[in-house]
Amino acid sequence: MAGTTIPAEWTGGRFRMTGPAAVGWVDDFESARLTSLVGEAVSENYNLAAGRSRVLQVLERARVANAARIPSVDGGLSASRSQNLRGAAFRTVTASNYNLTLDLSWEVDLWGRVKNLRDQQLDLAVAETNIYEWSRLSLAATVVKTAMEIAESHEQIRIARENLKSLKTNLNILDSRLEAGAGDDRTALDISLSRADVARANSSILVEQRQIDSARRSMEILLGRYPKGEIEALSSLPRMGRRIPAGLPSELLLRRPDLLAAEAQVDAKLNDVAANRKALLPAFRLTSRGGTSNTTVFEDLFNIQNLIWNIGGNLTRPIYAGGQLRADIRLSEHERDELVANYADKALTAFREVETALSSENYLVKQMEALQVAVTEARRAEKLSLSQYEKGLTDIITLLESERRYFTAQSSLLQVKLQLLQNRVDLYLALGGDFDHKALEQQK
Repeated sequence: MAGTTIPAEWTGGRFRMTGPAAVGWVDDFESARLTSLVGEAVSENYNLAAGRSRVLQVLERARVANAARIPSVDGGLSASRSQNLRGAAFRTVTASNYNLTLDLSWEVDLWGRVKNLRDQQLDLAVAETNIYEWSRLSLAATVVKTAMEIAESHEQIRIARENLKSLKTNLNILDSRLEAGAGDDRTALDISLSRADVARANSSILVEQRQIDSARRSMEILLGRYPKGEIEALSSLPRMGRRIPAGLPSELLLRRPDLLAAEAQVDAKLNDVAANRKALLPAFRLTSRGGTSNTTVFEDLFNIQNLIWNIGGNLTRPIYAGGQLRADIRLSEHERDELVANYADKALTAFREVETALSSENYLVKQMEALQVAVTEARRAEKLSLSQYEKGLTDIITLLESERRYFTAQSSLLQVKLQLLQNRVDLYLALGGDFDHKALEQQK
């Protein structure tokens, strides 16, 4: 990447490391259920199974390409019988011919062109393997984030139900006051406001239940199951058991599978360019045939005295093909340049993703700390307004507003906790694994 200076360390955040290093990034969330879900997805996901098949396909193509470097041997067995008329008397003459042959053909790889074609397929096999590894890592990240969304919705429902319980208590008090004839002109208005808040709370519960249903079905698809919407993922958000180490080396990005795949694709195209250039050079092929032949009986084919053989070689060089060969060279060179540019773009994008995730963690931690203060103060305000309302020192509107603020602060804090956890997943994905190891643990 000309003109681009890569820093030795990430600049997006400065962190201190606490606690022991975890093995596998999923373990950093300290949830056996998450580990189990990821393991099932890696084993049962159909898209990933298709990726495994693509890896096997490209490996077989590499074997096919390598076969061109080895002499090919063909065997043949033929028998024929002919009849014709000879002489003035039209005498019938019958002839038999039996042949047993063994043919050998080999293109001598004088310039390494065949080797380049074989190496190209090997590079493509490396690329496809890393694409598969990247798919596994992305699948694991999607499973973890989906499970976290389900857990966050469960906790949002719990908060909403607590709020709903409080709102119904207020409404019952107002209804009782109205029935007892102790209400004033504002009581009907207060009852309407309370009923509106109860309906709002019920609505928020339904929204979260719908989101849980949708997320469950998505999770079941990821696990290769029928989308019944019945899976139990997580009932509460996990915790991050590890902080980001200080001085996280940027070299970790070199193990990221999608970058390794892009690099292998560039290497494959370099071999393709070399093979196309060498196609302009002379090609030398050896051919040989050995076997037996006779015109008597079939059994004599296996008589060594009837052995015949020949060997030959030919040297060919393309002279004119309408500019096709040189156009092939230019085409492969342009494709190479495209792949190199794509690789540079992917590398910069990967650096941006890591830097963004590092910076976001800082901001989200501070936002969560601020919301925790907001929750504490909103809870205190709610208790004070309830006490004053019971003493007749304030109206229902103030109480409802205090309860709404407390609920909103709790809900917002929960949303930021989810964002913080999912941002850590994004960081692991951007790095291509955890802070110490090459990739997601190898689960087959």
